[in-house]
Amino acid sequence: MKTSLTTRLTRTLFFLIAATVAVSMVTVELFVNDVEDTILGLELKADADYFKQQLQSGQFQQWKSGRLEVMFLPDQGSESDLPTYFQNRALPFSSEIETEETILLIYGEQTTQPPGRLFLAQDITIMENREVLVQLVLLGVAGVMLLLGFFISRAGAIYLVRPFKKLTRDVLGTEPGQAMQRLSNNYRDQEFEDITEAFNRFLSALESHVEREKSFVKLASHELRTPLAVIVGALNVLEKRQGLSVADQKTLGRIRSATQTMRDDTEVLLELARSETSTEGNRQISVRQVIKDTINDLEHGNSRYACRVTLFNEDMDMTLQANPALVRLLLRNLLQNALRHTRARVEVHIFQDTVIVRDFGEGLPFFVTEQLASDEMFRTGYPRSGGLKNSSFGLLIVQLVCERLGWVLEIGHSSPEGTELLIHVQNKSVSW
Repeated sequence: MKTSLTTRLTRTLFFLIAATVAVSMVTVELFVNDVEDTILGLELKADADYFKQQLQSGQFQQWKSGRLEVMFLPDQGSESDLPTYFQNRALPFSSEIETEETILLIYGEQTTQPPGRLFLAQDITIMENREVLVQLVLLGVAGVMLLLGFFISRAGAIYLVRPFKKLTRDVLGTEPGQAMQRLSNNYRDQEFEDITEAFNRFLSALESHVEREKSFVKLASHELRTPLAVIVGALNVLEKRQGLSVADQKTLGRIRSATQTMRDDTEVLLELARSETSTEGNRQISVRQVIKDTINDLEHGNSRYACRVTLFNEDMDMTLQANPALVRLLLRNLLQNALRHTRARVEVHIFQDTVIVRDFGEGLPFFVTEQLASDEMFRTGYPRSGGLKNSSFGLLIVQLVCERLGWVLEIGHSSPEGTELLIHVQNKSVSW
């Protein structure tokens, strides 16, 4: 599941705030430690200089108070006279030593007048304890800052994403149609205004394109109907003359049937092109009978198709309420596509809710099978037009008709040994 832009922006802002807090805390800690070490080091160095002057003037005496201890060991002296924390130190020496009860800052220096070693030890236990307390306070402050940072990053992300959400709602609320509502451009940011203007220009161009398509369909409708009307009128004149032989009358009947089929197909194709849904021509039909009639028309219309289509499961039938011309157009294009791509036989199987057309040709092109296999319609049952826009016209017609009827076109398999296409029929009744 994809994360929302608000979540991603919240994470990014919180990460930046957390990184800033961490860097700030580390910097403060390093600075405090450096100041502490510098002050203590300078303080002990100043004390050491004072006691060296006392040594040179002969007025030195060992010193020990609550926080400072000073000792001098002549060169002839024994280190056993020194406390353990002064013993065996390579001079000069300056370091922090932790004993059982205290924490000492030790400073040692070699003297020449008189010759010997001068040691100073300052008790910094109280300061170290306060430093721990300061560190705990810093951690607490960091925790509060991180908590505030989370709420600030969340609120900031919501504030920044708000115009995106508004724009998304406006885009999703745009319904396809002849006059689509334009997006409002009352945004504070120039970038969002640019997006809305670009989207509105796209809608205008799309409406113009749709209008041109509708005008073309109207012209095509007129141009296609006119010659069909002329053909039907000529057939009527020939029949009224009653000068035709029986064979000619039979041929004339076939011409009239083909003309009527062409007229129905023209109306269906124009309806598909207009993306209109009409139930005026719907009636109860038998899928088995439509398949038989389609096979018969194909065999009589092209001698190469004769006796090549075999219908199986003839004892099963599906009856449904649909436009016969629409169903016939679907089946004819499906069978024609199979017959054109193979010289072998073509099988048609009828099942309870499926019609299968199987050929034994070289298979569909790879890009067609990829489109059929990946199209959302075949996984969810919901149509999505345009999946076969680059394939053959016959399969495009089949897909468009399936979408209009609410059926599902699926590819069973396609290989050099043949192709199997399945039509899953919905809203039907099964008879035997």
